[in-house]
Amino acid sequence: MNRPATKPTPPDAFEPPADAGSELGWLARLATPYRGRLTVALVSMLVTGAAGLVVPRFAGQAVDAVLVERSVTGLRTWILGLIGLYLAVAVLDYLESYLLRSTAARILRDLRERLHTHLLRLSPAFFERERVGELVSRLSSDVGTIGEALTGSIVNAAQQGFVLGGALVLMVWMHARLTGVMLLAIPPIAVAAVVFGRRFARLSKERQDLVARSTVAAEESLAGIRTVQAFGREETERARYGESIDEVLRLSLRLAHLWGGYQALVSLLAFSAVTLVIWYGATLLLANELTPGELMSFMLYTGSAGTAIASLTHVWGSLKGAAGSTRRVRELLATVPLVADPPAPRTLVAPRSFSFEEVTFAYATKPDVPALEGVTLEATPGAMVALVGPSGGGKTTLASLLLRFHDPQQGRVCVGGIDVRAVRLADLRGSIGYVSQDVFLFGGTVAENLRYGKPGATLDELRAAARAAHALAFVEALPAGFETVVGERGVRLSAGERQRLAIARVLLGNPGIVVLDEATSALDAESEHAVGEAFERLLEGRTTLVIAHRLATVRRATTVVVLDAGRIVEQGSHAELLAASGTYRRLCELQMLV
Repeated sequence: MNRPATKPTPPDAFEPPADAGSELGWLARLATPYRGRLTVALVSMLVTGAAGLVVPRFAGQAVDAVLVERSVTGLRTWILGLIGLYLAVAVLDYLESYLLRSTAARILRDLRERLHTHLLRLSPAFFERERVGELVSRLSSDVGTIGEALTGSIVNAAQQGFVLGGALVLMVWMHARLTGVMLLAIPPIAVAAVVFGRRFARLSKERQDLVARSTVAAEESLAGIRTVQAFGREETERARYGESIDEVLRLSLRLAHLWGGYQALVSLLAFSAVTLVIWYGATLLLANELTPGELMSFMLYTGSAGTAIASLTHVWGSLKGAAGSTRRVRELLATVPLVADPPAPRTLVAPRSFSFEEVTFAYATKPDVPALEGVTLEATPGAMVALVGPSGGGKTTLASLLLRFHDPQQGRVCVGGIDVRAVRLADLRGSIGYVSQDVFLFGGTVAENLRYGKPGATLDELRAAARAAHALAFVEALPAGFETVVGERGVRLSAGERQRLAIARVLLGNPGIVVLDEATSALDAESEHAVGEAFERLLEGRTTLVIAHRLATVRRATTVVVLDAGRIVEQGSHAELLAASGTYRRLCELQMLV
């Protein structure tokens, strides 16, 4: 039978921001919540910049006091004035530096929190496409690069821009023609900044991509250390990571060569301008158009302007380099979650039933192969529905749709008679307890993992849930009981122990609906029987969806649903399906249950 093609819902998609080209503007908007602190810092920066512009004038007056006026008193006055000025500048420098760096740290905290929060909102389909190591790299490396731009580049650009503008105004006021000689170097420096800046942006983005790949390689090899060591592939993983960081080094060396050439060119142009100023200034001095002090002041202003120009060109290169990281972070923040809360959510109060109505669904990776096709299923309050069938039949997909990890392309999924797309995700998932086949425990204590099901649960509540899941005995036998650290992914516990803690975690949350995806697959026969009895007692009046390949775990189910190739092929009680001599009976015979 030919199945109709199903158009899958695409994974969370990136939508480029309207102002994608304005990376600097985006960075500046990150600072908006701290504009008060930044205003004080800016005023301090402007005052210190203005003070710096006064120094050359003071120095020139001091020189003329000695060489022209021959006045020791005048020299003493100017020197004392300079010392007082330096003291005031030192205080303002401290204030400026503290405010800018502390504000930048807060901005980075906000950005990391915002990015992490956004990632948590994206659907599982997004994480099926992206590697966790690369996302971690964006949270750490890319945001760190943005932090360097905020603490150094942007602030330095503002200060040096003010110094350059002030120095040029004073230089024009002192001698316009001499200023024109100095400005001959600016056009070629500007051209160099634009040309080199484009290459900085491109190579920096490539390097950040390579850093992300190396992070992925390291994260995978360490997360799967048991598999690596079991297969003796330490050398393979070392080589894989070595190749990735060698690529980072190669690109970093290219950037270093580029930076070296850029800095050398800017220095050459700047020093050439200074040489011309010295030559022309000397001729003006000989012609008595300038005093020695005025020439000295002009040369100091030239040095200030040259330093400002060099700093601004360096800042330009740094900002272009940070543009790649900024773009990568913005791409993540602009990724739109396709599974999201509705604009006007309906109220969901302790639902204890669910249904699937003509549901058809295909994954984006296999658009022409429906994972579910025309599935209709209803579970009334208190029912235990067991999903069985061959691997790839659609059992886990059905559970994923119930939790709204995905949305169907056709039909609808309801909980408590309400379409799951019409309620808040937090309300929906808070009403459903979920134990997956691959149990995930966090690296903290037993108590912290259990409280994931109910934050703030008391020790008595933890004990009751653990007892119900037949986990209390082994938990109390641990070195620190409920305060024992289980290690990353619960590595210090056996598979069966991890599974029973996951069941206890769900029971602690007291949900109206429970989904067990191979939840007892790692238990021995005695523990499986005990946990089954606990569920019969504690889930009375609740609805349970059980997914299992081991058919012995579903005999107590009120309804057994057989899924094959995305369709329901049989449905009924265990006894009814055995008597029907169909797919279910064949599966039971394969497991020697009949």
